Amino acid sequence: MYKPRWMTDRLKLSENVFPALALTGARQTGKSTLLSNEPMFADYLHVNLDDLTTMTQAHDDPQGFVNQADRMVIDEAQRVPGLFISVKKAVDDDRSRRFVLSGSANFLLLRQIHESLAGRAGYSVLRQPTWSEWHGAGKPSWLLDLLNGTLPPEEDTSAAPDIKTVLFTGCLPGIREGTPAEAALFWESYIQTYIERDLPGISAVASRIDYRSVMHMIAITTGSLLEYSSVANNTHVSSSTVGRYVETLRTAHLLDLVPPAPLANVASVRRNWKSYLFDTGLICSLLGKRTPDSIEDTLAGHLFEALVCTSIHALADLDSLSIWFVRTRRGPLHDVDFVVERDRKKTAIEVKLADHVSWSDTEHLRWYMGQEPACPAAAIIYTGTRVLHLARNIVAVPWTML
Repeated sequence: MYKPRWMTDRLKLSENVFPALALTGARQTGKSTLLSNEPMFADYLHVNLDDLTTMTQAHDDPQGFVNQADRMVIDEAQRVPGLFISVKKAVDDDRSRRFVLSGSANFLLLRQIHESLAGRAGYSVLRQPTWSEWHGAGKPSWLLDLLNGTLPPEEDTSAAPDIKTVLFTGCLPGIREGTPAEAALFWESYIQTYIERDLPGISAVASRIDYRSVMHMIAITTGSLLEYSSVANNTHVSSSTVGRYVETLRTAHLLDLVPPAPLANVASVRRNWKSYLFDTGLICSLLGKRTPDSIEDTLAGHLFEALVCTSIHALADLDSLSIWFVRTRRGPLHDVDFVVERDRKKTAIEVKLADHVSWSDTEHLRWYMGQEPACPAAAIIYTGTRVLHLARNIVAVPWTML
């Protein structure tokens, strides 16, 4: 059964502004499913360039291909680059026409949009559904409310499955309700598909073994500062090559890098960014984990932070939020996992893999709020089931409310 996506509201707004929509994201986040099932695209002609016959038709006669209908969804559009010029001509000739261009290999799709459809295409990224989205809840407002200093009310929420099982399975629609054994097989195939199918079209790669070694090291650094020199030393790959591979992963939406937030009054980390591969199931597979029980507690903490990071990024994409982290370099160590910002308003977020939290867990949040007048409220996201007010303007929120 199709599960409606929060992204639809953004797509509806974009459709009113742009004659072309570009929907990208990592493989199997649900792009084709959304486009096939959302009522707003019911009167569009749907074509998929993964089909050899369809791709040949588009390549041989791109103008005739786009003139099949006034409204078209073209999936895997990057497979025929010449198509973008024809789409540009079609919308320039008739601004009432509408096109949706979708594809996973967005490194190609984005370049073609920039060259051919600048100012004519609205760009959106579809991530895997958050917990609330997957279970049919509306987009949560409590994160935006925190920016204005408003805390969600104390209440009980429903319990979630074992967190290690959730982390091991991952959040892609095609596997998140599968068994751990199915998830292990799924992610093994996912990595192979990415390296063998997508990688040759992304970047010049001298050795796929080296590339996988770099991905493995990035998985190890989940939630930590990403240092190219350290990855290079451990993989015997040059720092410049590591940098190129990292940019490839980012462009393909397989890696998020969170930058440090500048602090005016203290010395903070300013150069290195924190790295998070896009799904915890992918991280577990790269690290050779075969069952949820094989995830040790320290790794589980990093994976839980990555899960929260992915969910916050999904909301950030929809609500135009910026995401930072804070870590001091000198003096007392202070570390705030995430700072979310919009319109110069900020809220700080700590992530705790714990079923219970208390006032003592708010130390770094209280410090940051004292440093940053633009941060009126903060939150701890944890694995418990109750919304709790822990301190003045600091709340504990179950991760299932993301």
